[in-house]
Amino acid sequence: MVEGRVVSMKWLLAEPNEDAVAALTEHAGLHPLIARLLVNRGITAEADARFFLSCELSTLSDPTIFDQMERSVARIRTAIAGGEKIVIYGDYDVDGVSGTSLLYLALKRLGARVGSYIPDRMTEGYGLNTASLQTIRIGGAGLVISVDCGITAHREAAVSRSLGLDLIITDHHEFVDAQGLNASSVPYSASSLTLPDAYAILHPLRLSPDVPADMRRHVAGLTGVGIAFKLVQALLNAPVDDEHLKSYLDLVALGTVADVGKITGENHILVRHGLETMSSTTAPRTGIAALKQVTGLSGKKIGVGTVGFTIAPRLNACGRLKRADMAFRLLTTDSPEEAFEIASSLDSMNRERQSVEERIVEEARRLCLQSSPLEAGALVLSSEGWHPGVVGIVASKIVEEFFRPTALICVKNGVGKGSARSIPGYDLYEGLTACSDLLLGFGGHKYAAGFSLSEENIGSFRERLSALVLEKMGPQGFVRTLSIDGSVMLEDLTMTLMEEIEKMAPFGQGNPEPRLGARGLQVVSSRIVGNSHLKLRLRQGQGKIMDAIAFNKGSLLGRQVRDGAHLAAVFTPRVNAWNGSSTVELDIRDIKTER
Repeated sequence: MVEGRVVSMKWLLAEPNEDAVAALTEHAGLHPLIARLLVNRGITAEADARFFLSCELSTLSDPTIFDQMERSVARIRTAIAGGEKIVIYGDYDVDGVSGTSLLYLALKRLGARVGSYIPDRMTEGYGLNTASLQTIRIGGAGLVISVDCGITAHREAAVSRSLGLDLIITDHHEFVDAQGLNASSVPYSASSLTLPDAYAILHPLRLSPDVPADMRRHVAGLTGVGIAFKLVQALLNAPVDDEHLKSYLDLVALGTVADVGKITGENHILVRHGLETMSSTTAPRTGIAALKQVTGLSGKKIGVGTVGFTIAPRLNACGRLKRADMAFRLLTTDSPEEAFEIASSLDSMNRERQSVEERIVEEARRLCLQSSPLEAGALVLSSEGWHPGVVGIVASKIVEEFFRPTALICVKNGVGKGSARSIPGYDLYEGLTACSDLLLGFGGHKYAAGFSLSEENIGSFRERLSALVLEKMGPQGFVRTLSIDGSVMLEDLTMTLMEEIEKMAPFGQGNPEPRLGARGLQVVSSRIVGNSHLKLRLRQGQGKIMDAIAFNKGSLLGRQVRDGAHLAAVFTPRVNAWNGSSTVELDIRDIKTER
């Protein structure tokens, strides 16, 4: 986004079911605001509220609820007992690498002959490929376990079977049923699904028929590393608070957050306990400890933001620019010296990645501005000079600036490899499905996807995707909105209430930080801090004065914001601990002038 630009947003106040809010308040003994926040996040039943707020490992589901889990476990145990070689085939992103590392370490500890394989992003691309499976078979393996890939690998599964290589697929990505419908939108029926002919398939939507609805919801958001964890949970046949099993939770948190998995259901539990493990100074994983050291995070609390913006990008850097094997080695080594060497290299690669990314961002922005980006339904940009490892990040930045679904395509030898990102309200996976006759292949989720196509089809793809988005979104669909959980009086934001809000952490996708609104705020004082941040002191009526910070909104000073002005604001309340005392501070997301 252009430096200093403040984008206008439409405020949308959530309208939850007031009966559900009242019921949670009464029966679960919750503060009315906490009840409202939970209902806004789809948690309406008392049992679900207690499950979410308790965040206890003991409430995790039995892994045998997964269809074909027992078959998978039996096959792996047979391989271990017979000394058969097992290869874990993982995706090259952080979710895949974390899951591959977790499963590798667990199987190694169980005495398995186990190896790993992570394909090269540039030369092999995403997912299983037949050449690698043939190489793995020649190398003596009899069993391959995929992590974070494989759910659409029909051809590769058939090749694997023809080679005498048993394939267990563990994946969480979208797949379609026999009628071409997105499987996440229809009830699971084994007879209606078109799935690879693998030895076994583990997927969060493939559960035993008698699994209750609430449990289905709790596991539906598991990412690749989450499915790998459930497999290890079944293999160990140990209680969920077993120290051996708990030792892998840092990897689960790492992959889940990096993949922008929903921090709801079982993910909420796994990520909270995993972040605690990552923050620990007593028994940190050697590789993560080294990453914390090179990034200045040693001894600091690790949160969702720290993983997403500091740790994960460095683990992703090697897969984007070279090979993801380095990240796997970092997460599985016991050697502090090797870990520090790899972590330092990853930190250097991340700086290189940032430089490449900045160049492509500028080129992509120029291409957008040469056309009429705000008249298009989608932005489809292509170039022969772009690095395929970073175009997904760049697509996200273009979406942020122009607020259109965006696809960036790297063209080489007549074939384009693309990465796409979307906006709220448009399902990117459905869009690509509708363009599938123009594509060589595709996969992904509602908001992020990858695809490939012939260079000659890029123009047709651009036209069709743009038309599909315009048809779906309509003329009023491209308005940025800011959802507000509820309106409050500032005097209600006590430290006691903040402690209750903190029980909802960790916050992230699917469980956003609370966004609250307040009106009748008078500016007592205002000033610029840092380069462009607005520091305010606000009062509501005759109440106490409260500190507030509005990041990157310094340009509002002297216009909308001046001493004595009256405002309405949307904000997230935070606890500011300083010099032995704690106070509530407002992190302002948007401001509107009141007259």
